[in-house]
Amino acid sequence: MNLIKDFAEKNNGYYKEENIKNVFSILGRMVYQPKRAKFLIAGSKISINLDEVGGAIPTAEPYRITLHLTDKNKETLDIYPVTFLEKVIYKLLPAKNKKLKIKYLFKGNEKFTTQLIKDKLLVSQLKKEKVYIRIPKENTSKIVLTPPHGIEDASQLKNLIEILKSIEVKIITYGTSGNH
Repeated sequence: MNLIKDFAEKNNGYYKEENIKNVFSILGRMVYQPKRAKFLIAGSKISINLDEVGGAIPTAEPYRITLHLTDKNKETLDIYPVTFLEKVIYKLLPAKNKKLKIKYLFKGNEKFTTQLIKDKLLVSQLKKEKVYIRIPKENTSKIVLTPPHGIEDASQLKNLIEILKSIEVKIITYGTSGNH
């Protein structure tokens, strides 16, 4: 069964899958099928989007798991895996937060990112995954998590949602929510 559909149903959510669209190109047949899910977890609205592509052009947009905050947030945030070049730079110029900076780079308000790095639950959850997380400047009322290689199973999806929930809790406790 479809992982997203299953998860949405278990959490009394909504799932929509568009009809498969076939496109024929010089390279061959391409298959395109957008999928969407929305549900509540512990009072937080979560949505998952996947624009699945297959066939002759085997590229796809990755999953986008979004936690929708009730209010706009004062902070933007980028958390992403450290590149090889950044690892070399950190070896030459040691980072303050070695624990996570070896695997992830945090960009945003320094006090806020320090609070995130101090969160032991968040740290342990991030160590299990390779993800990209953003609070975009264009819409600070959402936290977007993107795993670059899909989602293996329901336990991984649950862990990814727990990462979003941990960040949401830090936003609330740090006091960054509220209108700009």
